[in-house]
Amino acid sequence: MKKNTIKKICTLLPCIMFVLKSNIYASEVKKPIRILISQSASHPALDTTTKGVIDAIKDAGYVEGENLDLRIESAQANSALAAQIASKFVQMNADVVVAIATVSAQSLAKAANEGKVKVAFSTVTDPLGAHIVNTLDVPGNNTSGISNFVDLAPQVMLFQRIQPTLKKLGIIYNPGEVNGVKIIKELEKVCESLNLILIKQTVTRTGDVPQAAAKLAATVDAIFISNDNTALSGFQSIIKAARDAQKPVYVSDTDEVSQGAIAALGPNQYEVGKQTGRMVIRAINGEDLGMIPVEFPANTELHLNLDAARKAGIDIPQEIINSATKIIN
Repeated sequence: MKKNTIKKICTLLPCIMFVLKSNIYASEVKKPIRILISQSASHPALDTTTKGVIDAIKDAGYVEGENLDLRIESAQANSALAAQIASKFVQMNADVVVAIATVSAQSLAKAANEGKVKVAFSTVTDPLGAHIVNTLDVPGNNTSGISNFVDLAPQVMLFQRIQPTLKKLGIIYNPGEVNGVKIIKELEKVCESLNLILIKQTVTRTGDVPQAAAKLAATVDAIFISNDNTALSGFQSIIKAARDAQKPVYVSDTDEVSQGAIAALGPNQYEVGKQTGRMVIRAINGEDLGMIPVEFPANTELHLNLDAARKAGIDIPQEIINSATKIIN
């Protein structure tokens, strides 16, 4: 009896050892980190930001299909769709959710505050005013990120140097976007100090942009688009209206210069994305996002489109051309 028992144990021993080793190996293998990206809209500036986020994550050694589970969804400038994406992402148990632009960040704010998700935002003009963070130094709410806001005064002063006859500056914005409202408040002060008349045109959806652009182009000396995703989603219709009226378009987003704007003095959105990606890695490595101060762009770049300037009848001074970071001719 004892011999039979010993024989059975000896027969089963290799199987037992294999199971034990398999369990130990399985416990040692780490599951891929899950990063979900909610992008408020699709246009060059935000697309470039998202690419920067992903590249920074990959630079840290994460590879899709191996140790990285990555998913990207766009809300297409629709706040209701952004809310749906946020709800879905919260249920997916991500290590970090990246919110590209204000609407996506706002849609995740409640869940982040309740501890259901960690949020790293990017390209949010006014995270404090949008109630995404408690303070800029100690954001709280399991949230931090990168703002794309840069001082408006140097930008407008550049436009005046390029276009000395500039008196009436027009802007298109969505009053439902906190970032757009923030820009308007700051721009009103800047224009007043520089003796410019600011003409405001509101839109509530991308479909409103062509008509608003045509109306504005007929009454102003130039159009300025800054950090408003509704306007940027309809940017080509703004360019068309401006060209029909032979008026220049200025932007804050350097990526839009290749799309027909004549100048931008603003952050490099790819670098803003990489800043965000590095913050994501800090969270993955165990840092509390709510304790990481909100960051701003490290510097600004001057991008010029000489072809667009010629079509608008603008002759950009050579000293400005010489100082440009990038020139499209």
